[in-house]
Amino acid sequence: MVVMSPHGTLLATYKTNVSPRNGFCRLGRDYLIGSQLGKGSLHFWSWHKDHVLQRAFTVEPMQAIAATADGMYVAGGGASGTIYIWATGSGQLLRSWPAHYKAVTSLVFTQHSGGLLLSGGEDTVVSTWLLMDVLDASLSQQAMQQQPPTPLYSWSEHTLPVTSIHVGAGQANAIAVTASLDRSCKIWSLAQGTLLRSLTFPASIHSIRTDPGDHALYAGAGDGRIFETSLVGEVTGGEGTGERAEAGYYTLEGTTTAVTCLATTTDANQLVSGCEDGTVTVWDMRTRQPIRTLQKAGKGAVTAVLLMDRPAFLAAGQGGRGEKPNSSAHNSSKKGPQRPQPLAPFSKYYGAAGGVKPWEGVPVVIDGSTPYRGAVSTSGTAAMMNSSQQDRDLPSGLDMSAIGSNEPVGLQAENKKLREQLQQAQHASERWQHLHSELHSACVNKLLKTSG
Repeated sequence: MVVMSPHGTLLATYKTNVSPRNGFCRLGRDYLIGSQLGKGSLHFWSWHKDHVLQRAFTVEPMQAIAATADGMYVAGGGASGTIYIWATGSGQLLRSWPAHYKAVTSLVFTQHSGGLLLSGGEDTVVSTWLLMDVLDASLSQQAMQQQPPTPLYSWSEHTLPVTSIHVGAGQANAIAVTASLDRSCKIWSLAQGTLLRSLTFPASIHSIRTDPGDHALYAGAGDGRIFETSLVGEVTGGEGTGERAEAGYYTLEGTTTAVTCLATTTDANQLVSGCEDGTVTVWDMRTRQPIRTLQKAGKGAVTAVLLMDRPAFLAAGQGGRGEKPNSSAHNSSKKGPQRPQPLAPFSKYYGAAGGVKPWEGVPVVIDGSTPYRGAVSTSGTAAMMNSSQQDRDLPSGLDMSAIGSNEPVGLQAENKKLREQLQQAQHASERWQHLHSELHSACVNKLLKTSG
């Protein structure tokens, strides 16, 4: 695993990683996680160390790995079709269930919120799981093991194994794109669960990606070609390396081996592709020409490409190239962040305590990103403090029910105040709905009169 600059300079090298396709991702802001090919283990790295920070052993080899954007949850898909979900802070295996009849090939959480988990498998099925149902705290451990969750959506339009899944921007209103060896890409609506569009290409598709605005779709094929098609209209502009086909896509030709991973820059001007022959190519999407080929350290196929800002605690200078940082910055990068994101050893089996004791909670890092809002009720808090002090001063054996307390008074007043605010908000919402209805009727009537 290597870290390179946009100009191809080797910045860092991390050891001991042989991840399968779709088996490597970023874990929060401080870590990387990768499943090991053919082995029942997960490896974790931190940015400031070039060796494995932590290892976790799993029941079976993980074919696919995904993590939520905040790094709180990690999902893994096994060769048996089972999906596993761990809590990063505690390391507990929260749930595992048979999601597919064959191996899981791709996993992805929705961006930002992470409320949905999408999974694809060799059984040609793509399922969408609501994380709220999967991690339902009201279920007992026995119910979680015996009653698998029901998918929110289940799509079976592909005829060959699913190879890649990508979720666009927009959270609940986002689109999901699935690719398969059947040479097709399906575009779905996550809000309605319906098929919006189906695209067919002249070769099997191994990787997909959209630009940040979901305006264009890039599909990496098994013969080394990359197909670009528009999601909002006709394909326009650019001096493409290939001729435009009648189906409405451009062809980018670089290597002759399968394109295993794709990534786009935030401005959508560049596309980065990784192939089975170990080459990484940077494309200029305005001209659709390759502008740079990055030489990969080591041997083997490129299985993942991540584009991000340079981490603050990157172990700079490991590759022996580029600028050497000054001594103070170099020492700081070696130490790493002062408050790293909690990462506990992952449990192998369901029901194990993980990295925390039964009486402990999940570690939380308070970084000051959320302002302190104070106590909910000052009077209630003072009353609780006074009550606690009185309890310590009272003699033993005294009946507490006979003594009045001011604690409920403050809470009841706060509750009454909140109810009044809720009623006011409901009345305001009803007024706005009424105004919206009147405005809509007026606009419709005006348009009808104008057209008539």
